[in-house]
Amino acid sequence: MTKSIQFMVFAIMVVVSQQMFAQTSEKTLLKTEQLAVRLGLNAEQKAELDKELKAAQEARKQRMEQFRTMREELRRDAFVERQEQRERMKALLTPEQLAKLEELKGRRGEAIQRMQREDRGRHFDGPRQPMRFKRHMLKRRMELRKSVRKDGGR
Repeated sequence: MTKSIQFMVFAIMVVVSQQMFAQTSEKTLLKTEQLAVRLGLNAEQKAELDKELKAAQEARKQRMEQFRTMREELRRDAFVERQEQRERMKALLTPEQLAKLEELKGRRGEAIQRMQREDRGRHFDGPRQPMRFKRHMLKRRMELRKSVRKDGGR
């Protein structure tokens, strides 16, 4: 029973991956057709454009993979560097000083989190930013209109 389930899952994964590949090639074909209509390309130009778009897509994929690899390497290097620094600190400090350092690090992290929580409502940021800003601007306009009316239009 489990073998059949595993086979079904594998088959579904193969079909889904083929569909994903087909969608990307369909997207470039669709883009080619759209540009061909808009620019009035002939069949030869359309074929060249399709090749160019596919090559650009492949180059983009390779570049993204390179960035992903670089990011992973940087994370790994940073982790190793932090571990080495921690070892140097252990050799340098006494156990009491090391415990105090860890306590200070914990306090610093808590302070940063507290500041972030407190700062959330102060500015016009977050998901409600446009509405907040709109209300703020409407309020300012109304105040300006009232002051203009009180001044007699001056």
